[in-house]
Amino acid sequence: MILELFKYFARYSQKDGVISMFANGASCLSGYNALLDYVKALPDPLLPDIEHLVFGQSLDTVKNRVANITGTYLFVDYGEFSASRNARNSILDHQKIAVTVATKLQDSSDMMEEAVVSDSTLTILAVLLRYLVVDSNAGTVPWLENILSEYDIIPFVAGELKSIGWTLIFRSSASDYFDLKQRE
Repeated sequence: MILELFKYFARYSQKDGVISMFANGASCLSGYNALLDYVKALPDPLLPDIEHLVFGQSLDTVKNRVANITGTYLFVDYGEFSASRNARNSILDHQKIAVTVATKLQDSSDMMEEAVVSDSTLTILAVLLRYLVVDSNAGTVPWLENILSEYDIIPFVAGELKSIGWTLIFRSSASDYFDLKQRE
């Protein structure tokens, strides 16, 4: 599921800004090189105003990544899983995901520059949300069922990242993603 998230969100950012996440260029880890080939084969970005992708859970890794980029980036933070069962004993797995569109600011930025960036990143996030809704409604992304049932959009102000923007928080859902029904 984690690599499916990466592949899905890698489509939105400029390709060079995704490829730069592969700092080693190659790896003996299974799947690394295939993932890099996947990114290299991506078409033009869906949101070309997003220059970079930041993908991870570790604050230290995210801080290091953001320290080495400039401009607007898409930060995907994937969280814990939970599950529920309905009256027919069907399992529905959920994962919390936070998707942030932010811009790294200069130390000398004033309040009005921050307002301009805030407006711009919110506009980009709204377009991203529309893509998520379309994919959810189309049923083409298995883990993206019913995005409109519950989501939040909150300001992203991260002094330690020198960034501001907006974060979309939602739960992705998939029917029995871990194949637990077959193991019962």
